Amino acid sequence: MVRTSWIAYVGKISLDKGVHLLIAAMPEIVAQVPSAHLLLIGDGVVRPHMERMVTALDRGDLDGAARAIAASEGVPYPNRYIRYLSEFWASLNLDLYRQRAQQAGLTRRILFVGAQAPPDVAQLLRLADLGVVPSLVKEAFPLVSIEALSSGLLPVAPYTGGLRPILDQITLELGPIGRLARLDPSPERMGLELVERIPFLLDCVADPSQRAWISDRCRRIAERYDWQRVTREIEQVYRGIVERRGSPMVLMNDSPPGADDPKTTPLREGQPLALAMLGGA
Repeated sequence: MVRTSWIAYVGKISLDKGVHLLIAAMPEIVAQVPSAHLLLIGDGVVRPHMERMVTALDRGDLDGAARAIAASEGVPYPNRYIRYLSEFWASLNLDLYRQRAQQAGLTRRILFVGAQAPPDVAQLLRLADLGVVPSLVKEAFPLVSIEALSSGLLPVAPYTGGLRPILDQITLELGPIGRLARLDPSPERMGLELVERIPFLLDCVADPSQRAWISDRCRRIAERYDWQRVTREIEQVYRGIVERRGSPMVLMNDSPPGADDPKTTPLREGQPLALAMLGGA
């Protein structure tokens, strides 16, 4: 029996997160990896439109899929996201794509499970084979990618914004395989990048020894973002700043008389540490 290969997305079901492009990429991904399935963990006002998009694609109805996206409510500039979808389709052989979409059985391969409690998200990620963050906007902090890494899951994400440092770490740990997790952040390229990268990476993790090696290194990266470790490192930085100023680190609720400007007044015994962090000499 062929083992199911699960691609996991965690987050808001929205157009700016690129979920529609991930869905659109599935016929091409399934053509290369017949065991591929997509797990969408999250919710959003656009979810019903995404579900209608899947139903339309299952029939090979590209116009219907585009109309489902165009009908999305509360989405600024929906035509922009339809354009990205059209540009992806334009890069393909459409007759072959329609045929693959009809043969893929997308309505049974793409599973919407809605928003889940954190423990359940962690459990679902542990069952998955690959994580995908196809965001079309810059992410400030790669929380979802860190969650994937902590579950031993390699996250495939655009090389932009707050995702860049963590993708650099992935490349450092995993070499060429890690580099393949870095997507071109251009929205016009996102769909094609997903089609090119995901099948190869699914093949990589299909090998048990390779998967164990990748998972071990993913967890090793996640440990660097452990909140307790980060807190300790920040505390060490703050202590170092205070020690270099040659003043004791004393926490008090009130400043002593005369400490009017923390940016120009030296840190004195009894002065709050918070004021020193603001620039007290």
